[in-house]
Amino acid sequence: MDAKKFGAFVADIRKENGMTQADLAEKIHVTDKAVSRWERGLGFPDINTIEPLAEALGITMHELMKQEKNEAETITKEEANEAVENAISMAEIQRKKLIKRVFRWVSVPVVIIVALMIFHMVITGFMKRTDVFMLDYSVTEHTGVVTMHVGVASSIGYVRSMENVSDDPTVVELEFYSAFGGLNSSLGAQNVYTIQPGAQCSKIYFRGYDGWRLVLEKNTSGEWIKAE
Repeated sequence: MDAKKFGAFVADIRKENGMTQADLAEKIHVTDKAVSRWERGLGFPDINTIEPLAEALGITMHELMKQEKNEAETITKEEANEAVENAISMAEIQRKKLIKRVFRWVSVPVVIIVALMIFHMVITGFMKRTDVFMLDYSVTEHTGVVTMHVGVASSIGYVRSMENVSDDPTVVELEFYSAFGGLNSSLGAQNVYTIQPGAQCSKIYFRGYDGWRLVLEKNTSGEWIKAE
């Protein structure tokens, strides 16, 4: 069904009846902008509006669907079939437009939600962990490298990375970060970390809930031992 032909027909009949777009709109309880859209071929009336529109224009539904006045008193089977086909075509066009509108309404919030989820995953992927504790450690004597096996107190999450944030060469202050993912998944997770504290360093701290927590310190013999 041709929207422009339908619109031109509605406009012609409306003008024949001496009605403005606003007059017609008021009769069928729609806006004059809706009538203007129909007459410009930018869409069809809702299928439930067809009968009131035909009555307002003083024509039959068959004439409206056929988009021309019927000069004969009766209509042929072919004309009736054509009117039905036009009505079905109009309903199908409206259905497709409705699906597109619904898809837009749904897709925009979905895109926003997905974007927020991705943003959340990225942000939480680099959150500091304050529940990291040392399970075990070892020291390589000739290099002074300290290897630490760590775990987390929380039932969810893993450690992704570690950083020494101390500017003091006598101490090491380690901050740990969550593994990537909204639930701190195992992607990129590590539980073994090595550092080389340096000869001047005598204490190693982990960031805790209430500040820095001493985990390793050198004894009087210069050996690394677990803090009490």
